[in-house]
Amino acid sequence: MENSISKSVKAFITITTVVVLFSFFVWVFPGFFFTNDLKEITTAKPYNALELAGRDVYMAEGCVACHTQMVRNLEPERKRYGRPNKMEDDVYEFNFLWSSQRTGPDLTNIGLKYTEGWHKQHLINPQAVVPASIMPQYPWLFEKEINGSQVIASMKAMKKLGVPYTDTQIENSVKKVEGKTKGDALVAYLMSLGVDTQEKAGDLK
Repeated sequence: MENSISKSVKAFITITTVVVLFSFFVWVFPGFFFTNDLKEITTAKPYNALELAGRDVYMAEGCVACHTQMVRNLEPERKRYGRPNKMEDDVYEFNFLWSSQRTGPDLTNIGLKYTEGWHKQHLINPQAVVPASIMPQYPWLFEKEINGSQVIASMKAMKKLGVPYTDTQIENSVKKVEGKTKGDALVAYLMSLGVDTQEKAGDLK
């Protein structure tokens, strides 16, 4: 009997379908009902135009491959990285940037730890501020200006996914990023992480 099931294409398709449907109804389907409740209790705010552009740079440069944005509620992680994540923190995140590998530190609350000047120097020459760092240098990010039309496209896409951007915000986004570089945008994004969801000023020490 076991051999006949393992060799049956129909049995494989049936079992796979059952597992996928079960996973969907257990893990995905409830999310459609929780979203509105999460928006009511969250302190998270949608990214502004410059921060959203920085998030796009963060993804494009593969930062998510080396940095997590998921602090587990464990004492060692709280001491090192600050406030642990909550479900409502990610209500405006499409897609999630939790990642699963920490070649570099977790960035969930990084906006509460360093200044804009530090982040800029760290991106231009990481080893100048952290001698043991193996992070690549990104000086050229501060030489390339942001494409305003791409920012508009990103905001429109986010709006379709449920982020409450207004038409006015989208129309004015080009002015908000005018003259700004990709490096400026990435710094703005990093400076925003953890700021709106902090519970108290001393969460990150």
